[in-house]
Amino acid sequence: MRSCPVVLLGLAFSALCGLQACDKPPVVWNDPLSASEPSGFSQLVIDSSGTARFAAGQRAPRSLPTAAGLCAASVRTAPGLAHLYSVWWSVRSDSSAVLYSASSSDAGATWSVPMPVDTADRSATGCTRPPPALTVVGDDVHVAYAMTAPEGTGVFFTHFMYGMFHSPVAVIYGERLVATSIAAQGDTVAVAYEEPNGTRERIDVALSTTMGHIFEWRTEATRDVDNARSPSVALRRKTIAVAWMPVGTPDSAARVVRTGRLQ
Repeated sequence: MRSCPVVLLGLAFSALCGLQACDKPPVVWNDPLSASEPSGFSQLVIDSSGTARFAAGQRAPRSLPTAAGLCAASVRTAPGLAHLYSVWWSVRSDSSAVLYSASSSDAGATWSVPMPVDTADRSATGCTRPPPALTVVGDDVHVAYAMTAPEGTGVFFTHFMYGMFHSPVAVIYGERLVATSIAAQGDTVAVAYEEPNGTRERIDVALSTTMGHIFEWRTEATRDVDNARSPSVALRRKTIAVAWMPVGTPDSAARVVRTGRLQ
């Protein structure tokens, strides 16, 4: 079963707004700053002072999962308490795809039998699609991804808890498949994504305080003067950081980072 229709999500959001002050912005943003992303594996982090930067990320796994139709460039991995987790797209014969996940207890030397995360894709783009985004808190797996579902193209979220992947939730519907990033702490989940509608290239963030069961707020992370792609997002306490690649920049390592305070 897939997520509730948008109208039901809207009704739930309206009910929630009746209980709290939904007229205030979900994030108070600071001015963007330039940043450099180191070569190799890196990730956006927020240090104890609230400063956002790129730090060296985990090493590549010792091997990739084994699965028919696996799109190698789409594989994303993240460590948990007891296992290393991975997600990826595997393409079917008709060029639609299945989103899979697997875990490893030996740093990726061997992997568990792949588990379907979402089988509803109806696109025909093969492996030329944005990779999924993955973060793990403890051993709870959180995944954001863009897909053409039966009800429409959009950005979706799901998470693995208590031995199963929960029904996907629609973050936003749009005109095209877009790149995503995800961060989580406690009950808060942040999904950053390239805006899938319109012509201006920008980065938005959807926020959930219910572990992703509904995304109550959306906010634009970029400014009107920014043209941006390839988002990254991080959370630490009440600080959120979003990074992006300026469109048309000649330096592939050049990034812009913007921090804000969650309200």
